[in-house]
Amino acid sequence: MTKWALGILALGTLAFFVHSQQQPAARPSATAPAARTAVRITFGERQERETDYSGTLALSDGRVAELIPWRFFGQDQLQGASGWKLFTRRGNFENQPDKPQPISTPGQTQNIVPKGITAVLEVSAAANVTLQTARATYTFRLDELRGNRVLAYEGGDVTVQAVVAPTRISPARPGPNAVAEHDYPSLAMARDGSAWIAWQLYQDGGDRVMVAHSAAGGWSAPEALTPGGQDIFRTAIDEDSRGRVWVVWSQREGEVWNLTARTYDGRAWGAPRKLTNGNGPNVFHKLVRDRAGNLHLVWVGHQNAESHVMWSKLTGDVWSAAQEISGASAWMPDAATDSQGNLYVAWDSYRTGNYDIFLRRAGADGTWGPIQQITKSQRFQAHASLAVDNADRLWLAWDESAANWGKDWSRDDTWRGTTLYSDRRPRIAVFADGKWSQPAADPMAALPERYRRYVELPKLVADGAGRIWMMLELRISTAQNRTDFWANNGRWENFVTAYEGGQWRAVAPLPLSSTRPDGPMALAAAPNGIWAAWTNDNRQLPFAAGQPNRRHNDVEFGGMTAEAAPPAPQFEAFIEAPANPASIHQHEVADVKRMREYRVQTGGTELRILRGDFHRHTEISPDGAGDGSLEDYFRYMIDAAMMDTGIVSDHNAGPDEYTWWRTEKAHDLFRIPGGYTPLFGYERSVPYPNGHRNVVFAERGVKVLPISPQENQGTVNSGSVLYPYLKQNRGICMLHSLATDQGSDYRDNDPEVEPLVEIYQGYHANYEYEGAPRAEAADYYVTTHGPYRPAGFYWNALAKGYKLGTESSSDHIATHTSYTMIYTPSSARRDLVESMRKRHAYGATDNIVVDFRARDRQGKEWIMGDSLDAAVAPVLHVKVLGTAPIASVEIIKDGKFVYKTEPKADAAEFDYTDNAAAKGQSWYYIRVMQVDRNMAWSSPIWVAYSGQ
Repeated sequence: MTKWALGILALGTLAFFVHSQQQPAARPSATAPAARTAVRITFGERQERETDYSGTLALSDGRVAELIPWRFFGQDQLQGASGWKLFTRRGNFENQPDKPQPISTPGQTQNIVPKGITAVLEVSAAANVTLQTARATYTFRLDELRGNRVLAYEGGDVTVQAVVAPTRISPARPGPNAVAEHDYPSLAMARDGSAWIAWQLYQDGGDRVMVAHSAAGGWSAPEALTPGGQDIFRTAIDEDSRGRVWVVWSQREGEVWNLTARTYDGRAWGAPRKLTNGNGPNVFHKLVRDRAGNLHLVWVGHQNAESHVMWSKLTGDVWSAAQEISGASAWMPDAATDSQGNLYVAWDSYRTGNYDIFLRRAGADGTWGPIQQITKSQRFQAHASLAVDNADRLWLAWDESAANWGKDWSRDDTWRGTTLYSDRRPRIAVFADGKWSQPAADPMAALPERYRRYVELPKLVADGAGRIWMMLELRISTAQNRTDFWANNGRWENFVTAYEGGQWRAVAPLPLSSTRPDGPMALAAAPNGIWAAWTNDNRQLPFAAGQPNRRHNDVEFGGMTAEAAPPAPQFEAFIEAPANPASIHQHEVADVKRMREYRVQTGGTELRILRGDFHRHTEISPDGAGDGSLEDYFRYMIDAAMMDTGIVSDHNAGPDEYTWWRTEKAHDLFRIPGGYTPLFGYERSVPYPNGHRNVVFAERGVKVLPISPQENQGTVNSGSVLYPYLKQNRGICMLHSLATDQGSDYRDNDPEVEPLVEIYQGYHANYEYEGAPRAEAADYYVTTHGPYRPAGFYWNALAKGYKLGTESSSDHIATHTSYTMIYTPSSARRDLVESMRKRHAYGATDNIVVDFRARDRQGKEWIMGDSLDAAVAPVLHVKVLGTAPIASVEIIKDGKFVYKTEPKADAAEFDYTDNAAAKGQSWYYIRVMQVDRNMAWSSPIWVAYSGQ
């Protein structure tokens, strides 16, 4: 093993059941996939009027093999083999980038919803096509669509263009409600021209790896390479110099994710080979073949809580020892080779304090050159993709957003930071003759204007003619799109374009490519075009699908060809525009280091502070279309915010079992020894007066607790159903959005399972008491979460005698302004949950150290969250280490301010004794205010005075 403990185990095998020994009786021979023709006809592009576009499609020769509906709802339906009934209607629908709506806008926006038909045709290129609709008849020749030309009728309200003809690779479900989710496809083209696809299937509570290949008459039956019930993350596939097909996947073994492979030699699948043996997740793997047929494997491994790009080369039957090639904080490598045997690897990294693109080359002799930093601005730049054309030019694509990504953004501070999903756009650089250039045309010009706000995940490939193709993912619509970037019911689809001469082809949509913002897709070269594989989650528009809008994931495949040799590409000098960001947290690294090193000795136990966020959403939530993907979440938590723990708190863990499974698996996937330790949980969304609560568990596998209509209506208290569930599963919960329609009137509480509340939320306000700093009042509130509900303020709960500590979290959109600080003996998941159960936590808007203790005359100590009995007032000890000068530190007792100091320095420390203590129970907590408006709130200490 190397010092990375990531050595390649060339001939080792896994101990689990070798599923491959059960081979099918007869395997069809691999052959090249058949070329297919398809056109997309879109109605209502101008969104001007409701129109009857019912009609039929006729061909001068050939036949219509299939009609695929797009955005059908209401009375829309297919009729026979070549007809349809279709009406463009209004719905709750917004394009991008339509003018976003302010929070105060009542109701949803009604717009005409464009719809369409994809017609898969068995026909010659010279055939005539006739579209007979209720409005008019349109006729064209198929060869008029060459070069991805878009034909327009009705002043542009009807458009026609050539698209990929999709073929579903995953098998049909055994029933309409069966859970069988096919995801994460990888694609390779063998030297005999056959296409091979590997993917993972979630079914019966676990994953397995599947594979299929193109064959005469279609595709082989999918074959399982692992038993079911596994934890699998992503696949990679390629063919080596001996003609063997390799499939590599990441699989969890205990707390570690390792890479495993199997090979097919033309007769049978070999035994599993374990390729890594690391102490952290080994993920984001990619296989690439060089000119000699040697396979190169790149992936992300971990050491000392940092991610690195690793590389290994297959020569013959032996994988070389893993080599680190990137430096720290690396994400999602891609690789490509040229005709001279050079290997290029690109990745993005947070090593500079923002995501930049890096590149490294290995010569044919295996010697690695220096690391090159390609982008140097402070923008978000990630998701590198590489391709080499037939002139050995290196093409590098990535997507980017603005500077200060994931830094300070809250409801009342929206100008300094960039939210996780405010926008995305692709960039491309080309290296040739020792210098970097870029295409003369911007690929954004190839997109309809309404799609130009969210364009991400570029994937490049060079076809046999040297033409560069690019696949992109676009957010194409939402039901509502607000100025604060919040959006609901988002829809994403894939598109493809190509660079020819000095322009990009008009993007062509991939039919059946409904996906998520980190939707998996793969590209491979064809002689004069591309092959593609992607995940289709089959989501419909909300008003078409009803609720919940369940997703059913399938793997699709298709290709697109170009009819002529491409003209020579045109370039201009590569320019990276400066970002000019606002200055934020120049000492953040030191502040976080101080937090992580701070220790408290109490009761014979040493406690440290771990920082988390227990209220963050992703696109899995129906109203999370502005929050980004699961990947965006973990990038933010690990890098931009440098958190130590947290949960993904999507509403009820998403609409179906698979979204719950993906979220739970991600919490294990991104558990980094010595670094980030995610917990498990979700948001249980019950309206006022019961209230929304985030639930947290130390163990994986706790299923979501259903919400009854009676609980939603408030006729059944949440505590009666939620608290037993949490006790059974050793979980806890936390009310949030307190003084709103998502909060509670505190009708029930059990301190064993409900120890904390969200005192501050970055997306909304401070919920301490009415009119508090950064809080709302009857004459000033914003309907971020519906009507104002003052019964939900924190002081009202304390007045009821509830023992509730404090935490601070983000909710939607907000970043870097909400922290839950936990005093805990270790980063073990159970210790984190139990520390929160003890209320050993506080809320803050920055990395502020708050140390609040009580000490009696005998020297015994308690910390925030504890309760004690006392005959006389204990000494309250307060220590604060700020991130800016401290304007004030206040002690609040029973809803009254009893002490205040104004240190005007970065630190404060003092003792306080309550000389007015009276018999009965009192609560005390600390509030910190800095001159930069950042705040912190300790959990209270409860003192029961005996009066004796």
